[in-house]
Amino acid sequence: MPDTCTLQETMDQFIKRLPAVSKPGAIKNEMAEQCLEMLCQYLIHFSDLFQDIEFADENEFAEWEENLESHMVDLLEGDVEPSSDLGRLPLDALDPEHVRDFLGWFVVRETSDIDLIQGYAAVLQQWIEFIHTQGWWKKNEYIDFVEIMAEVTPAAERVARVARVLFHFVRSGGGIAPRLRGKRFSRFVEGHGRVNTIDDAGITMDFDAQDEIIGPLLLPKVILDLIETGDVFDVELGLRGDTWVMVDIGPVYPACVYVEVEEYQGLEKLS
Repeated sequence: MPDTCTLQETMDQFIKRLPAVSKPGAIKNEMAEQCLEMLCQYLIHFSDLFQDIEFADENEFAEWEENLESHMVDLLEGDVEPSSDLGRLPLDALDPEHVRDFLGWFVVRETSDIDLIQGYAAVLQQWIEFIHTQGWWKKNEYIDFVEIMAEVTPAAERVARVARVLFHFVRSGGGIAPRLRGKRFSRFVEGHGRVNTIDDAGITMDFDAQDEIIGPLLLPKVILDLIETGDVFDVELGLRGDTWVMVDIGPVYPACVYVEVEEYQGLEKLS
């Protein structure tokens, strides 16, 4: 193998050599292929790596736009699969923060299956080790990736548990007190709510579209123990009487991915 590889080549070689580099039964090819294909989808469609497209003239842009529209039609009709080839993208284009965003944002927004998240984390860890042992990183990239994985893996597993238990909490009635049953909601707030405070009774949240702290939102202690300040919920809250209750819940994202802009200039999330 050459001293340097494209990002796609590292993935292809890893899958090809997986039976030899992985402990027996540790990682199955199917799981590795699924994880790396999903990583490619994230890098192509949601990261900053494929967004800077320059066109020489209006005709070139019009042709690109026409081809894109045709491709979207084919996707909707099921005629083609989404592209997952990274082309000649160099390995050093991959930043550790891409891995953080992939596991801590992209994957957890798609699934709250803890076993799957743990499987993806194992694949990523093994792939990172494989790149390192092949000598394709020449500086301290390996350490940076290992540190990110150590931070984001338990965080992704934790918020997956939060999302799963909150889903069942909401579907089972959300712990609404008898005095509130039958009362109409007087107000709704929805969007990405960041956990502002946590105490023994519940949490408060702030939303980008609101100039106030919403809460407290009462939750059982077993759920509160899983939540950390700064976690971001894709949530809908409703006000019944003087009490906020959770009406609906989507993905939950860890604070290590959604940080304040003044704290860290992270990668832009595209959607």
